[in-house]
Amino acid sequence: MKYLFLATEDNKMQLYHLLLNAINFYENGHEISTVLECASPKLLIGIVDGTIKLPVFNEAMEHRLIDHACKACTAAFDATRAAEQLGVPLKGELKGHSNLLKFVETGYSIFTF
Repeated sequence: MKYLFLATEDNKMQLYHLLLNAINFYENGHEISTVLECASPKLLIGIVDGTIKLPVFNEAMEHRLIDHACKACTAAFDATRAAEQLGVPLKGELKGHSNLLKFVETGYSIFTF
C-alpha cells in the first residue's frame, strides 16, 4: 500500500510520532512519502540549530521518506535555509503550496496527526 504522512502542526511530538509511524510502515513494506505542510516546516529550524532532537527525522531522511516541505509555508516561517541545510526538498505546485491531489491520484492514502 501507499501512504502519505502529512505533518501540519508546529509540534515536535506530533512530528516524532508521524515519522515513527512512517518508518514503521516503510520497514513493513509499504511505499511512504511524508510532506511538511502548514506550520510544521517551522520545526526544521529547531532541528538544524539543535534545540529539537528528533533522531527519527534523520532516519526518515536516510530512507528518503520525506518527499518535501511546502515551499510557501517554509518561507512564511523563515525556514527555507533550514530546509536546504537538512536536504529537505521544497515544492509548491499549487499556488506555492503542496499539491496533495497528485498523491491521491497515484494511489496514496493520506494520514494526518
